[in-house]
Amino acid sequence: MLQMLVHGVNLDIITNQPVIILRDLEAHRFLPIWIGQFEATAILMEIQGIKPTRPLTHDLLKALIDTLKVKLKRVIINDLREGTFYAQIHLLQDGEEIEIDSRPSDAIALAVRVGVPIYVTEKVIEKASIVTEEGEELEVEKFREFLNKIKPEDFKD
Repeated sequence: MLQMLVHGVNLDIITNQPVIILRDLEAHRFLPIWIGQFEATAILMEIQGIKPTRPLTHDLLKALIDTLKVKLKRVIINDLREGTFYAQIHLLQDGEEIEIDSRPSDAIALAVRVGVPIYVTEKVIEKASIVTEEGEELEVEKFREFLNKIKPEDFKD
């Protein structure tokens, strides 16, 4: 498994759908995952430190985890079948590890709220990641600047 970080959220110009970009710790591999607008907004709000007036679904899940004394250990993007990504949320309760099936967008939204690592299995990396070449650093930096300017409002119809 490879640990990845949320690099940013972008809007796919062709499909007009949000894409979350994960990157490995050395920024050599990027993994784009198309997600829903609600989840993109939830992830962006957390990354940008914007707190909603009322809890979003992922905030509620975090509150439940905290209240029930369960520990979120990690999330894993573990499969890609027929163009659909799959994920697992790994919890620790009373010394027992529990795996819960999840959409990657929900798992990532929860992970950024709790501050736990996001992992991607090697088979998903092999199927769907983009590897950067030497000399592309300037393009990657421009892309990062663009992603840092995006706001949740950019995903409204």
